[in-house]
Amino acid sequence: MLTPKSILRLATPPYLFRPQQALKRLWREFFWRSETCKTVILPWGLPITVNPQEAIGYNIANQGLYESGVTETLWALTDAGDTAVDAGANIGYMTSIFAIRVGSRGKIISFEPHPVVFECLRENVNAWAMDDRCGKFLLYQAALGVRDGTATLRTDDCFATNKGTAWIQRGDAASSEGACIDVMMRSLDSVLEKGEAIGILKLDVQGSELSVLEGMTKILESHAVRDIVFEEMGAFPAPTHQYLKSRGYSIFGVEESLTGVRLLADTQPLCGPFTGAVPNYLATLDPNRAKHRLCGKFWRSFGPARVVPRQVSC
Repeated sequence: MLTPKSILRLATPPYLFRPQQALKRLWREFFWRSETCKTVILPWGLPITVNPQEAIGYNIANQGLYESGVTETLWALTDAGDTAVDAGANIGYMTSIFAIRVGSRGKIISFEPHPVVFECLRENVNAWAMDDRCGKFLLYQAALGVRDGTATLRTDDCFATNKGTAWIQRGDAASSEGACIDVMMRSLDSVLEKGEAIGILKLDVQGSELSVLEGMTKILESHAVRDIVFEEMGAFPAPTHQYLKSRGYSIFGVEESLTGVRLLADTQPLCGPFTGAVPNYLATLDPNRAKHRLCGKFWRSFGPARVVPRQVSC
């Protein structure tokens, strides 16, 4: 529905710098109601199949993007030939960024525990695997955590309209909220090949970020991962920040501006309906490199020079 809030959203970078996308959204607000399957061509040229009736799919279908600040950060910090890890991959939007940026010599390792969402991820990745611009994909139908084993994945009533809301139950306490599924859990220490380095890790696991970090202690202590982009629901400094700082990482809040991304040293970024409901942070071993690539730079993952995404119905 077209509302003052939805009109205000048109004053954000994904629309301001791609006005055709704004026109597509306005058209859709009036005429499009019941589509459940759309294929969107992302700014970097990969197709992604989404359900526009679901929150993540709705954003991608309307903007051609999702979480533009995180998108830009991953785009700027991922190098050709990197091994990139997408923890909490959902349908694969962030995986697609890594796929293009690591190039044919790189590797993308993606984790998604929910079986229904994992199938959507697999279908999208199968399409990208035929593109010779992309790296090698490794998919795990598993959650990342502190150790190998099994875990309980919980969903609530919101899951029907937002497939990013499933979470791993912590501790032994049972919950009566929503449905539960037994899923595989892996630690990143056990998955990564001996001596392999990670260029960049994206971590979005609905409050289990610290458990994932504790399951990659060997990797962190050997400084085998350069950059970590992660959500943190708690106020700064949260245990995740302290854990990473104790292992030599510099912490920055990732904040969107009109013209790009700002990195805020040891500071919680602003968050809200336009910048995201949960703050995102960068932990890096090379702060000078990160600041050089992001601070004061215009949007490069999308923008005036890129072709406006094309959409076709399934």
